[in-house]
Amino acid sequence: MNSKTAKNNEIEISIIGSGIAGITTAFQLRKKGYKVNLIDPKVNSEINNINPQNGTQASLGVLMGNIYKRSKGRAFLLRNKSMKLWKEWLIEINQSNSCIKLETPLIKLANSEKEYQSMIDISKSKKEYNVEILDKKTIEFWSSVFEKKLIGGLISHEDGRLNPITLLNSFMQILDRVKVNKIEDNVIRISKNVSSYNKKWSIYLESNQCINQDYIVICSALNTEKLLNPLGHEILLEPILGQVIELELEHQILNWKKWPAILNYQSINFIPHNPKTIYIGATIENNTEPSLLHKEEMLSINKTAPEWIKKAKIIQEWSGIRARPKNEPAPLLKELEPGLLINSGHYRNGILLAPYCAEWIGLQIENQEK
Repeated sequence: MNSKTAKNNEIEISIIGSGIAGITTAFQLRKKGYKVNLIDPKVNSEINNINPQNGTQASLGVLMGNIYKRSKGRAFLLRNKSMKLWKEWLIEINQSNSCIKLETPLIKLANSEKEYQSMIDISKSKKEYNVEILDKKTIEFWSSVFEKKLIGGLISHEDGRLNPITLLNSFMQILDRVKVNKIEDNVIRISKNVSSYNKKWSIYLESNQCINQDYIVICSALNTEKLLNPLGHEILLEPILGQVIELELEHQILNWKKWPAILNYQSINFIPHNPKTIYIGATIENNTEPSLLHKEEMLSINKTAPEWIKKAKIIQEWSGIRARPKNEPAPLLKELEPGLLINSGHYRNGILLAPYCAEWIGLQIENQEK
């Protein structure tokens, strides 16, 4: 153990929330040698999408980083850096007997002439990111699949999907190996610590325990407000529900070998699963309970569904709630005061942005400890 790691091992950090933001932040901070607690009442719950415990488990794990329409600004920077970091992280994670693969490519089909013109602009500005306009023959194929004459589309060879369940399970196993302390409890409140000279913050748990820490990182999605607002930090988040459906086709009429990992059409993601099944999602709903209307609109592909979708049978469906900031862009990534940081409110991009956000948190703490 080098002197820097030894020093870091004296610093205690608690991360509140065990979605993808919390798990990856714990992973990054533990790599730097800090003592890390991961606190969540469901931190030891089974990870699955049948009964998702958080928005990450309910997601489809889509990474739209390079195909993003902008080429500058904060949102582009976060996506761009995270896509690069995911390549590095996957190599590192898979050295621990995991087998996580970024499934590529991603194809996005235009729904209007205006959208197609925007895609042409994107392809010109994103050549270095391996994004290009689809050729005529490929568009003819997708026109036959959706039984509608399509205008055009984009392919991003390096965007795609990380299976969220496999990813979360792998990270949890790694956290166990590197001895991140998982605390299965609910945080009632946090406050500045007035009784200890060394530890800046106190965390009060539902089990009547109090933990004194050097740093707290809030990764608790919609629970963020109740923890931070009493401290005078006005954080406003709204719930955005997303529904996902797994369809079983009447018979195997589609050749999945010609499909990308992700097909995006009319803002809906289509993900081939098994030989006769496909995932479709996700809706965007300002609700906390699934809406039948939104589900029907998605299934009808906004009233343009081809026969193979109309005849398909729903075999599984689930939903999850994502936290979206109300008055500022996602995600909330900042130091609120010394020792108190937030990495939350990622909306639909929790998995995509996780590496950059985790590394940013690590850098802030490192800078404070210099």
